[in-house]
Amino acid sequence: MTTAVEIFIAAFLASIFGSMVGLGGGFIIVPVLRLFFGFGPADAAGTALVLVVANSASGATTYLLQHRVHVRVGLLLAAGGWPGSIVGAVLAKHISPTLFDGLLAAILILVALDMVFRRARSIGKREDAAGSVQALRGMPLPKALSVGFLVGLVSSLFGIGGGVVLVPTLLYLSDLPAHAISATSHFGIVLTSPVGLAVHAFQHDIRVADVASLVIGGLCGGPLGAHLSLRLQSRQLLYFVALALSIGAVSLVLRHL
Repeated sequence: MTTAVEIFIAAFLASIFGSMVGLGGGFIIVPVLRLFFGFGPADAAGTALVLVVANSASGATTYLLQHRVHVRVGLLLAAGGWPGSIVGAVLAKHISPTLFDGLLAAILILVALDMVFRRARSIGKREDAAGSVQALRGMPLPKALSVGFLVGLVSSLFGIGGGVVLVPTLLYLSDLPAHAISATSHFGIVLTSPVGLAVHAFQHDIRVADVASLVIGGLCGGPLGAHLSLRLQSRQLLYFVALALSIGAVSLVLRHL
């Protein structure tokens, strides 16, 4: 039987780290819910999205006040992400636990390896971009809409908020510096994830008794993580992302040993 305090602590820590790297905290809390609290795939995804929404809302607000969000890109990502969120939430209801954990672990490991061995070396070339973030082009409309759909799909299917896909994709396909990517990722997630959350709620995938602890933990941890991210250099930020993804993947694999 889970306690409110245990859920709060897990959500608080996941929100701090998730906000630091722009991933929303869901990529940490989903393995925790699966491994330690016995949640099924759909319940883990649906309940984790409560944390994602709370964490992203608080973190995105902080990033907006810091003028680090590329608003145009965030809005385009959300437009593509809404239909993807609906599809992902429906799929989560029918996927097997083994396939759910295996696919999520594979995604986390692949993205972590790519960041460590490729992106960490090249990001430094644009980390000191001068002028306002809004002055940058960001990302072309077709790419933003396509990426948004994929982000919405992954967000609702796995309950991880989509940042695990969005952050590395923005690194590849946009001209934004690393800290603007984290901020814009949060902004896009907070606009997209409520749609998936609503579909999961309609499917009764949310553990209502744990919602309050998740929301409070997310609201407390999100702003703290956003402020802590200012202490990191862009290269360090990528290494923290890779470490976080690896921890989540290992947790998922260990559940089936």
